[in-house]
Amino acid sequence: MEQMLNSSPTTSHYNVQMRDDVARGDWAGLYRTATEWLQAEPGQPVATFIKNIACLFINPPAIIQNKHYLETVGNKDWKMVLTWFKDFQSEADQHNPYFQALDFILQPTSKKKASIEAALQENPSNAELLFLQAIALRDRSASIEKLKLSVETKPEFPAALYLIGIFSLQMNQVQVAEGYLLQAVELAPNFLEAHYQLGSLYSFYIPNSSEQVTAHFQKVIELDPEGEAGKDAKKVLENHTKPQYGQRASADPTGRRGGMSLLVILGISLLTVVLFSGPVASLFKITNPTVGILAGLFVFIGLYSAWGRKR
Repeated sequence: MEQMLNSSPTTSHYNVQMRDDVARGDWAGLYRTATEWLQAEPGQPVATFIKNIACLFINPPAIIQNKHYLETVGNKDWKMVLTWFKDFQSEADQHNPYFQALDFILQPTSKKKASIEAALQENPSNAELLFLQAIALRDRSASIEKLKLSVETKPEFPAALYLIGIFSLQMNQVQVAEGYLLQAVELAPNFLEAHYQLGSLYSFYIPNSSEQVTAHFQKVIELDPEGEAGKDAKKVLENHTKPQYGQRASADPTGRRGGMSLLVILGISLLTVVLFSGPVASLFKITNPTVGILAGLFVFIGLYSAWGRKR
């Protein structure tokens, strides 16, 4: 397998580009490089993996194109990614925070805690490492503090702003949550989940906000016309019903009902697939989505909704 990967001129060409992108922490560049690689080699597992990792940090709307791969990713593809990374990361790269972030995601569950702690000792202010640590914590207040540190280092980080908003809403801080979610969509205008949650927040908690509800749910319909989010948003606007899948204050993750079949969420869900080398469906059996990195990523990508929809 290694010989096959290393002998491919296409792989070598894009590895050179990706090495520069990773070394700089240029996630948008990584997304573009992976996209070019997929155009040259459709279905290339490594390129698909890198594209989805980049999406975790930049939230491009093009992630919605990756649904089919997520539903069919197999153990063979996962092994190929692991094999590739062994050659891709040199000994010197082990001290680079962006390589450390990739390494953390690829580590088996038993080694994740030690991996993130070691990485943060070397790079205590790295935004991506702080983000990954925050979503792995079980304490919302502690997670928020880590995410705020992440945003201080990297102000244009919509995923971190979004997650602060969600955790704040769960702690009954509605106005704080609104502010962070608005910042997220300002930075990422096509951040589907953020628009849906803002529409839900206005619908549930803020009187006389019909204009805001309409604006955000119309954007959801535009971004996800055939998905569950778009269909639910259409019902809200046409039938004056309450959103079915919006995050609620003091939400109990074990009591969630319903969920959102958002392609954006499915796209980033590749992270949880590769973390545990299992099919997407197995994730929906998880009953405590705040434990460890799987739960943290799942909070980010689906706010417990994807697994709730499958229960």
